[in-house]
Amino acid sequence: MPELPEVETVRRDLAAMYVGRALDRVVVTGRRTVRRHLPERLSAVEGRALTRIGRRGKYLLFEWDDGQVLVAHLRMSGQFVAVPTGAPTAPHTHAVLSFDGAGELRFIDPRTFGELFLADGAHRPLAELSHMGPDALEVTPAYLAGLFARRRAPLKALLVDQRAVAGIGNIYADEICWEAKLRPDRAGTSLSRREVNRLSAAIRAVLEAAISARGSTLSDQRYRDLYGAVGAYQSQHRAYGRAGRPCPRCGRPVQRLRTGGKSAYFCPHCQR
Repeated sequence: MPELPEVETVRRDLAAMYVGRALDRVVVTGRRTVRRHLPERLSAVEGRALTRIGRRGKYLLFEWDDGQVLVAHLRMSGQFVAVPTGAPTAPHTHAVLSFDGAGELRFIDPRTFGELFLADGAHRPLAELSHMGPDALEVTPAYLAGLFARRRAPLKALLVDQRAVAGIGNIYADEICWEAKLRPDRAGTSLSRREVNRLSAAIRAVLEAAISARGSTLSDQRYRDLYGAVGAYQSQHRAYGRAGRPCPRCGRPVQRLRTGGKSAYFCPHCQR
């Protein structure tokens, strides 16, 4: 579930706590979590200092002082939790990173779709992420206009396609479409230049507001920050999950439809 705002919230927390610290030890107990290579390969960053934590879409990038990059993807239920050394181990803990003077960073993932892997840091951008489009916070109206000019897919399908725009998922695609007053089932090619500009502004406005609120935590409670706290942006959702409830803009009922193989929530009166 975590999308760009949730991952960015975690990134900022991780950077504040661990950048500048040396990694003492990595212990992997979940083989599926480190499935792109042998788990033992992660020991290559033991003894290295963490210099930066970046983000590309929904991926976290742990950069070390020797140029190596540890990539993490939370996917549906992955969570990083900071705990003191020796704290009781929670169920579904699949990897533990012990930092000098900063306790342990644990990767917990009940559904085991998340992953950690060591990328070839000699290549920038990382070859392992070469399939991805630009980060959603970096897209420009010109980029979106070029993308939509050649894609007839529904707008929501384009927004959640990580090859087109990296970082947006179901929640924020619905919120962005509501903010931009655009139907999620509009064909990309049908958008005018003015509508593309409106969409570009909505992407940044919604994502930045969600980051400021430390992300969205839904009823399944799957997203929590580094310290186990929930996000607050779910109380500001205008469309997602609000079928049958009044649109905050016009008061008409929000509806749910299927488009591009996904559910979408929208106001048929406000969004055109």
